[in-house]
Amino acid sequence: MGNRRKARILAFQALYSWEISSTEMEDLFQYDWAKEDLTDDVKVFASFLIKGAIDNLPEIDQLIKDSLRNWDFARLEKVSLAILRMSIYALMYQKDIPPKVVIDEAVEITKEFGTDDSYRFVNGILDNIKKKIDEQPS
Repeated sequence: MGNRRKARILAFQALYSWEISSTEMEDLFQYDWAKEDLTDDVKVFASFLIKGAIDNLPEIDQLIKDSLRNWDFARLEKVSLAILRMSIYALMYQKDIPPKVVIDEAVEITKEFGTDDSYRFVNGILDNIKKKIDEQPS
């Protein structure tokens, strides 16, 4: 597994923990809860994703809400929500990473940690949001 994938998984886990337990942001960046030794590159990229997603949460959550059809935001599975937040942040602000890579990584992480069909939901929401981002003037 590459360092970027490890960092994305770490960021997703931190965002999930933050969502379900109101973990303090400073504690998220200690990574004491991580099950393996982490390189500085992994920690830096994960921290970038975590901080970026949390700092831009209102805008990210609004994009998710606007993309939901016949579904209530409050009922979203927390694993999918954490992956969506991290990935939408990357789509919006990490222009050096191709959107296809961001979406493919999100789908693979969702397959590993989400429910059986949640990867389809994540893929659909991210595709929709990517189109909205593409339509915005630069």
